[in-house]
Amino acid sequence: MRQVGLLVMGLWMAGIFQTTAAQSVAGKSMLTIQIIPVVGEKNWSPEDTYTNALGETFSIDKCLFYLSNFALQSSSGKWYPIRDSYFLVNILDSSSLQIRLPGNITDVVSIQFLLGVDSAKNVSGIQSGVLDPARGMFWTWNTGYVMAKMEGTSAVSPMPGKKFTYHVGGFAGEQNVTKLIQLAIDKKSTEQHRILLQADLLRWFNGNSPLSIAANPVCHVPGKLANQIANNYQFQFRVIQ
Repeated sequence: MRQVGLLVMGLWMAGIFQTTAAQSVAGKSMLTIQIIPVVGEKNWSPEDTYTNALGETFSIDKCLFYLSNFALQSSSGKWYPIRDSYFLVNILDSSSLQIRLPGNITDVVSIQFLLGVDSAKNVSGIQSGVLDPARGMFWTWNTGYVMAKMEGTSAVSPMPGKKFTYHVGGFAGEQNVTKLIQLAIDKKSTEQHRILLQADLLRWFNGNSPLSIAANPVCHVPGKLANQIANNYQFQFRVIQ
């Protein structure tokens, strides 16, 4: 499935697909994606304390991430990329938790997007809108965008104020932390013109490589730790009914 998604994305970036879903899919309509931030089995709250797989307690004060390069797949198997689809999700901003996409929602069976910002935008000079460096999600022209950011506190953190800060970025070569996500959409979601997309923030810490806040309270550069965190959080998304 991932290979198919990468092929589709490669064709898109090569310029083979040049129309938006609204232009390509009959019966223009809007598909709303409602993002629901949770931590494990609980809805996220800045007031709550959670526990990771290593038994470390923590709270989350801030979390932002880019979702981009959306594409919709029809029941025929054909993909419809949506040009210039870049969104900055901020769990502190309820308006950013709702993404609206053009598309024939009665015919969409799966959705694909990039968790992060593609390499082209990282090297294309100053951007505007949600990609504006003033948003605080951009490092330098060499290191590019911060694809995802999480900040909070933990009793085990050795940093001042018991803080931890994870600013995950990197777009080139082995430091590329962008992740291509593909999810099936159930019939109920299409009938309601709405996808409920759960984002489980606990997955930043739990995964194939559990993240220890005590050992790694800070990540502010591309590299091994950023890759570890991204390899964990790429599995945070789940479509719910």
